[in-house]
Amino acid sequence: MMRTITLELLRHGPPHNQLLSPLTDYLALCENHSAVSWHVPFEHNQMLHRLRALSYQMGDEPREFQVVDTARTLGGLLGQIPGLTADLNRQDTGDSNRSDDDCDRVTHLRLILSASELALLPFELATAPAGFPGAGQPLSLQSQQPVCITRETRRVPEEYFVWPKRPRVLFAYASPPGLEPVPAEAHLLALRRALIPWLALREDIPDDERLKLVSERLALIPDATVATLEDACASGRYTHVHILAHGVETRTEYDVRYGLALHSATDPSEREVVSGERLASILRAPMRNAPGCFTRPAVVTLASCNSGNVGTVTGVGASIGHALHEAGVPLIVASQFPLSFGGSVMLVQDLYEGLLWGEDPRKLLVGLRRRLHARYRQTHDWASLTAYASFPPDFENQLADAGIQQAMGSIDNALGMADRVLQTLSEREARARATTTALTPETRKQEMLAQAVEHVARARRRLEDKMHAYPHQRARILSLLASTEKREAQLRFHVLGNWLNGISERSKDGARIVEGLERARGLYWDGYLSRRADPALLVQYLSLTLLLQGIGRLPSPLDRSDQDTLSLWLAAEVQSLSDAETGDAGQRAWAYGNLAELYLLAPLVNGLPLLRPNWDWTQRALEAARRIVALTRVSSFHVFSTRRQVLRYLEWLNLMAPGFQGLAATAEILLDALPPSDQPDWDY
Repeated sequence: MMRTITLELLRHGPPHNQLLSPLTDYLALCENHSAVSWHVPFEHNQMLHRLRALSYQMGDEPREFQVVDTARTLGGLLGQIPGLTADLNRQDTGDSNRSDDDCDRVTHLRLILSASELALLPFELATAPAGFPGAGQPLSLQSQQPVCITRETRRVPEEYFVWPKRPRVLFAYASPPGLEPVPAEAHLLALRRALIPWLALREDIPDDERLKLVSERLALIPDATVATLEDACASGRYTHVHILAHGVETRTEYDVRYGLALHSATDPSEREVVSGERLASILRAPMRNAPGCFTRPAVVTLASCNSGNVGTVTGVGASIGHALHEAGVPLIVASQFPLSFGGSVMLVQDLYEGLLWGEDPRKLLVGLRRRLHARYRQTHDWASLTAYASFPPDFENQLADAGIQQAMGSIDNALGMADRVLQTLSEREARARATTTALTPETRKQEMLAQAVEHVARARRRLEDKMHAYPHQRARILSLLASTEKREAQLRFHVLGNWLNGISERSKDGARIVEGLERARGLYWDGYLSRRADPALLVQYLSLTLLLQGIGRLPSPLDRSDQDTLSLWLAAEVQSLSDAETGDAGQRAWAYGNLAELYLLAPLVNGLPLLRPNWDWTQRALEAARRIVALTRVSSFHVFSTRRQVLRYLEWLNLMAPGFQGLAATAEILLDALPPSDQPDWDY
């Protein structure tokens, strides 16, 4: 659990039309500590002078001086708040297992600012004052107690936000005439690379299908205009929006603001500067075919100079990032100073690779700042980053769920591609689909399967990391890891291609297959012990137990009386029959899937035929399979998954264990009752 410290700085009066002054009395509220008076040591013009230097407008020497001096001044201001000093130095004692290098030590410092003039202060630049962790170093860069600084407004609701589990990214860029070209190609390449684990981009698919697969996850708007951007947002449910455009200063008689330079929809030779308030209306557009509903991306990243710059504070308004946050966007990453091209590319690479895997954005921001500081000596891009964030109270649990879903989604993608390769190896599946397309050459199939194995291994490591980060999700992750181990063993079996019972299992490759199955069996059992309400874990444990007994890797009966196969089978049947009568259609369908497999395995369970001598196991398995189809769609993942499991008994498990060959007739009948689907409705 990340530690969070909330610091609110406020004053009387409206948020705008107030200048910085040592005479202004602010109030600093830090957690449950006493409120303290707080004053800035400079006049408004003095701060504007500092900001001009930090915006690269006065040359390198003044900029380098202000980076140090302004950082020290802001650090001194934060040091005036005793409650903040106390909380930053407070040691968590609730977790005795936490190591010194545990990345969970990151502290989230929430700055709630309602006064526009305080938003001018680049708190992200502050040096840690005496008494703070890492005193004398930049607060947001020191490693003694890593700190992620985010900004927030009072008016952003937290309770109704749900972190996305299946990201869909919109990338818009603009470089109107008269402005320097933007690095659109580098940003697009970084986004596409970040999405690769969830894109089923096999080398053998045609270009039009490849484009369709990419567009399901990533949409592109080149030469963006207000109309094209608004239309895209209104018609697509995008979870992440990345905008690459120049930040342009706009002046009136009494105010200075910054907007994004987009292309003009009416004159290609002109540009249209969009304010933060207008951009908020564009990104939170009324949804097509859903009156009264508005789009709401979870994350907006602005690779734009001064997109976090407030400008002047005399008129109503704020920075672009601030305006988007007030409109209800939960997380905005912007830049309060000019951002280098290289820095903007690193922003995309680091943030999106982590965000799409379900990583904590606060930890990603800490890492990104440090990388920018290390790589770009001639700029202060690391201090330019400004994050506006407002997360719900259960954000940790939502992150855990999203991270697990994304890790499993990547595994499903890799195994899904492998499944399609295996289907071309399957004469039975080819006949079921009446396939007429040419088959992939055998050597190429083996290469594709080997690549899938490598892909699965990388994604599995991500899933294992989630179990360490979120121990309360242990049972769920164990079951997913078990499924992954089993499916990977199947891939290795088909890559091996020449399995001979009693010979290949003693080879190096054959031993890896058997060891994978043994690991899967152990994971299923551990998962069942953690979540006994799920009979599916018990069914898969039973199946692998019978298989490993069939190849002589386990004794029959088992040494442990609590794992007797007959008792396990009966327990799984009772739970599955109960589940088949409760819950929604999807839950009942999974229960019938368990029953279909249990009845398929019944002849192999010692003592069961004698216990129920007159039972027609094939007929009972068939009835269960038909109920799956009746409760769901033919293209449902329930049907697809059950059919895939039955197919394993015909084209894999029966080749490993001779005893499984007697299940072939029942398995064939079940396949006839479970129609094949080329495009199942995947549900991670």
